[in-house]
Amino acid sequence: MSIKESRLVNKMWKAQHLILYKLGLRDYRRAHRPIIKNCLLEVFKTTPHPTVIETGCIRDANEGTESTLTIASTLNERGAFYTFEICKEHIHICRTVCRDYNEHINYVEGDSIENLRNMIDTNVLDSIHLALFDSVNDGDHIWKEFKNCEAAFRSNSIVIIDDVLWGDKGRVIKPYLEASPEWRTRIYNVEYGMLVAQKIGG
Repeated sequence: MSIKESRLVNKMWKAQHLILYKLGLRDYRRAHRPIIKNCLLEVFKTTPHPTVIETGCIRDANEGTESTLTIASTLNERGAFYTFEICKEHIHICRTVCRDYNEHINYVEGDSIENLRNMIDTNVLDSIHLALFDSVNDGDHIWKEFKNCEAAFRSNSIVIIDDVLWGDKGRVIKPYLEASPEWRTRIYNVEYGMLVAQKIGG
């Protein structure tokens, strides 16, 4: 899916969500930041210096999620943080928002699937303790990102996938994680839905 197609799909999902919200059929709460922060604090209980990855950095200076900033400020130099983004413009926006933390953020520009595969194969990412998959609204793309990383997840590692209730991102990975005996999952019914899964085996 191209960037243009992804933006169109996201606009369509947003329109659907706002209609449901106006009709009183959908809650509209942004709770991404505390969820992400709490997940990272959970990781710290077993891993003092975790490796964290994120696909899709901050794309809008006024967005409410602020995932990159939340991760970087919570890590506060206590681990390695890689954010994967294909759009140079988004990286520029993210660098501006995260200006106080950019020294500790590794921006990886280009296709996330390819870059993740290369970094796993070369052992740059031999262990991943927290992963936030939030690149494009394409369930197949998110699934490939996850599969490229799967062998690097350790016991107690946490995976977060955004937009799993009113978007396509969770179409493949959500049923997989929910059915797996190696993962404990929870769905947060906030905005478009957020899935959090913690590995309990391996």
